[in-house]
Amino acid sequence: MSKRRNYEDLGEVTLPEDVSSRVEAAVVQAERDVTEARVNFRWGTAQVDLIKRAAKLAGVPYQTYIKQVVFRKAMEDLKDALTVGLLNTT
Repeated sequence: MSKRRNYEDLGEVTLPEDVSSRVEAAVVQAERDVTEARVNFRWGTAQVDLIKRAAKLAGVPYQTYIKQVVFRKAMEDLKDALTVGLLNTT
């Protein structure tokens, strides 16, 4: 059974340099992580549709978008935990 994918070409998207470099780093890390682990979860149609809309705006497939967002949020949470002393670096 083959999957058909119909992606809309959004053309060239120009992001600010700081955003572009962070996105690229997240994509590289996400691609590395894919080979190391697999995560499955279930969402309702409304949640997936919302994610797909946001991914379309970002110009990436929704699976990549999810990986980027989750990775960025995890990094932010860990940084915050470190700042308030909830995370030990040793």
